[in-house]
Amino acid sequence: MTYLRPILLVALLWLPLTAAAQSSTASAGDPIVVVLSWDGMRHDYPDLADFPALERLEAEGVRARRLTPVFPSDTFPGHVSLATGTYPDRHGIIDNVFLDREKGRYSYSPDANWIEAEPLWTATERQGVKTATYFWVGSETDWHGLGTSYRVAPFDSKRPESAKVDQILEWLALPDPERPGLIMSYWAGADHVGHDDGPGSPDLIPQIRGQDMQLGRLLAGIDALGLWPRTTLMLVSDHGMTAVTRYLNLQGAFDDAGIGAVVIGAAVAQIYLTGPADDEAVQTTLASFLADVPGSAFYRRQDLPDEFRLRRPNRVGDWVAVLPPPYAFRPGTESWLRRIAIFFGREYGMHGYDPKLPDMGGVFYAMGRGVPADLALDDVRQVDVAATVATLLSVEPPAQSEGQPIWPMGE
Repeated sequence: MTYLRPILLVALLWLPLTAAAQSSTASAGDPIVVVLSWDGMRHDYPDLADFPALERLEAEGVRARRLTPVFPSDTFPGHVSLATGTYPDRHGIIDNVFLDREKGRYSYSPDANWIEAEPLWTATERQGVKTATYFWVGSETDWHGLGTSYRVAPFDSKRPESAKVDQILEWLALPDPERPGLIMSYWAGADHVGHDDGPGSPDLIPQIRGQDMQLGRLLAGIDALGLWPRTTLMLVSDHGMTAVTRYLNLQGAFDDAGIGAVVIGAAVAQIYLTGPADDEAVQTTLASFLADVPGSAFYRRQDLPDEFRLRRPNRVGDWVAVLPPPYAFRPGTESWLRRIAIFFGREYGMHGYDPKLPDMGGVFYAMGRGVPADLALDDVRQVDVAATVATLLSVEPPAQSEGQPIWPMGE
């Protein structure tokens, strides 16, 4: 059983006795936005079973048909795009792992200064809105010297969602001058199960039920605090998930060809040449290796399609190879081990593919203040979330944001 901290317990016991007064006070206060990210929550997962809290969000707010991520549809680029309102070619986080030609290797880094565009939490603090972050990607350290009023770090994958709900409700129960106007929190979602057992795993339902139960606690806490007249809650995800049945060892192909290269990535491979190499030799190696993979493609860095929004010369590989599902890149031994496991019936899942593919779509929900009762949403772009949050808070979006509010908002 999770026990509420004393300040929150007092608030939750006292507030129902003064609900009418609290409601009138809450409606007059500054706006509050809570953004939750559920990692790997594919757009259709909520339809797998009955999830009462998600159903309440949809019934009392809005659920989009899908949320379209940026390219590549991976965790770190997605979360940073949600926060900055722009694409990897501007914010610089081109994947979960990559090489920077001056700074070295980036690998799931907690250092905010890898981000090259202003995050939402910095934009709000800069404009006088107290902000709280709980494990959101890129929020664990100050960004160019500016941090948040409240921050839980470092990231701990074993931290239960119940602890996050306790902390969010404690922040929301603070007096007005101390209460954050923006709260952003990362939740485990369905990502781990989807990767390890595939998007068809029966374990998805109990995993999502656990997340939904904690979401229900959060909604009930906001009910008790009487904060809905001034609060908007958004639930988003970074990407979807699809089944993988074929693993390819691209690193081995370069090694066999005698071409010095470091290959990083699963659905999108960044190929960093480590020595002089003839373009024709690289091209021949890639063409031969991918010849039997329909829908695959490879590009010189300077020839990347504009639609990818991935041209960051200091970080993108000399060459980039792109796979469709059900293929993924894995190095040597790992590639063979996964092939053997699949032969014996094991299933795996992956993301990072073309954001337009149905399985790559994530979820988007919104409920509360500023969400029209008759709102209907089809596709929502990941890069539009930051501008929507900023508009709800009556501040300017992050400096490099390219997004627009997801729905029209009046004064």
